[in-house]
Amino acid sequence: MPMIKNVDQFLETVFTDFTQNQRKVLLSRFGLKTGKAATLQAVGDELGITRERVRQIQEQAMKKLGGALKVSEGPFVQLVVAHLAAVGGVRSDVEFIKDIRQKFFAGSNTKHLDQKIRFVLFAAGAPSYRKEDDTTNAYWYADDAAHKKFTEFVKHATSVFKTTDRQEFFDRKVYLAVAKDPASAHLLSIPKHFGVNVFGDVGLVEWPEIAPKTVRDKAYLVLRKSSSPLHFEDISKNISKLGIDKKTAHVQTVHNELIKDDRFVLVGRGIYGLREQGYQPGTVREVVARLLKKNGPLQAHEVVTRVNQERFLKENTILLALQNRKFFKRLEDGRYHTKEA
Repeated sequence: MPMIKNVDQFLETVFTDFTQNQRKVLLSRFGLKTGKAATLQAVGDELGITRERVRQIQEQAMKKLGGALKVSEGPFVQLVVAHLAAVGGVRSDVEFIKDIRQKFFAGSNTKHLDQKIRFVLFAAGAPSYRKEDDTTNAYWYADDAAHKKFTEFVKHATSVFKTTDRQEFFDRKVYLAVAKDPASAHLLSIPKHFGVNVFGDVGLVEWPEIAPKTVRDKAYLVLRKSSSPLHFEDISKNISKLGIDKKTAHVQTVHNELIKDDRFVLVGRGIYGLREQGYQPGTVREVVARLLKKNGPLQAHEVVTRVNQERFLKENTILLALQNRKFFKRLEDGRYHTKEA
């Protein structure tokens, strides 16, 4: 069991041997009293010393605290490292601290407990910590072997994501094959070039399916997740309803974007589907002609049925197109075909 039963009492004890400045620097820099870490400059201004002097005091105090921890809290640190190794060896900062809080401090009402747990582990020097930067969120790792395995996994996942056809990637949910277990799936949350959309799909943040930025990309994501074409008003509503954007999309803006982007196909009065889902552009006459060329002569009711598999039209609209003798002819057996055929 961990030796630290009361974090506040433990910190009060170890701070007893610290100077006033050392105590103030550590409390401020790690947010132990406020929950928010102060900058070197802010602490320096408060104490009337330079940023460099604050850094030196922090470094000296942490070394002093680390020595005390090795003696008194070695078992706790060992348990923490063992837990990290057991869940894959690498964990994001947020989830790792959450793990430790629930596993070792369940029921604690200590204020700013997360900051205090981090502080103790920073002072102990284990497990290892990598702060947030432009490419990754902050994370912890058990040892160098675990870190190497993590970087190799990220490299492999990135390669698979970039080289797989995008539509195939989402249709087959390739990310599930890459991250086959909860531990590896969690690793995808650490690099910033991976992301998750509102539907739980994982991919690269540069993809509009993951982080749509324009109205047309948001409309595309709505239709991709829909089992059937939608009216542009419903597409507009679903952009906010599904959580793709907090703001309600302007109906006319959505309609204008649908018209300009050839990914979208008008399949009925104000109703749009996606070209990649099998819908093809064209007027009613062009659709009828294409189907007749593909399938050969058809009865009128067969034409209506086949057209409405990819369009949302009234029967009379389709039959009226068939009567255009410039493009279609009625055979002796009552079937219709294209005039050129």
